[in-house]
Amino acid sequence: MGSCPAANLEKELRIKGQEMSKGTGERKTTDEKKAVDKEQDLSAESLEEATVEVEQDIASVESRIEELSKENEELLDGLLRLKAEFENYRKRMLKEQTRILDTAEAGLVKKLLTFIDNLERAVGNSAGQAGAAGLREGVEMVLGQMLEILAKEGLEVIDPEGEAFDPEHHEAMMVVETDQCPEGTVVEVTQKGYRFNGVLLRPALVSVACPAKSRE
Repeated sequence: MGSCPAANLEKELRIKGQEMSKGTGERKTTDEKKAVDKEQDLSAESLEEATVEVEQDIASVESRIEELSKENEELLDGLLRLKAEFENYRKRMLKEQTRILDTAEAGLVKKLLTFIDNLERAVGNSAGQAGAAGLREGVEMVLGQMLEILAKEGLEVIDPEGEAFDPEHHEAMMVVETDQCPEGTVVEVTQKGYRFNGVLLRPALVSVACPAKSRE
């Protein structure tokens, strides 16, 4: 019994349909693969671009940090210099204030020297005078107290009798011939000298010994 033409046609159509479906599936798989590959390429490119941006941002931040560090060092150096300058200024001002005070004090003490001289003369002139013993003791007490107070403030008396002549602190008013002491010895003090905190207020007025001339 022969095959039916209709049945054969249906079989051929079914086979062709299967082949077409298979081809369509293969094309679809290929397209999907291409799409995935394209998406992966785009992701890799985006990642690379993002990495470059991050590296640029890091470089920019590092550069800014370096700039700020340099500015900080410059500010610190400036502050240290300013501190040193202020410290030097403070020391100069203290030194100047001390000098001014010392000068003012020395000037005041120097004015008192005349008063001290007068008290010493009063003591010397009253020696041996009848009825002047009480007055002399009172003047000596005042003089002693004044010298004691001034000595605590830095006053030094220059009374070099019997010492070698010192031109820095003594002023020779007279030369005395004598063989009783070495040449250049202070044999008499006409007026005492004074120093205040190491500064000479006035030299001592003295008479200095020299060898006596031989008389034939």
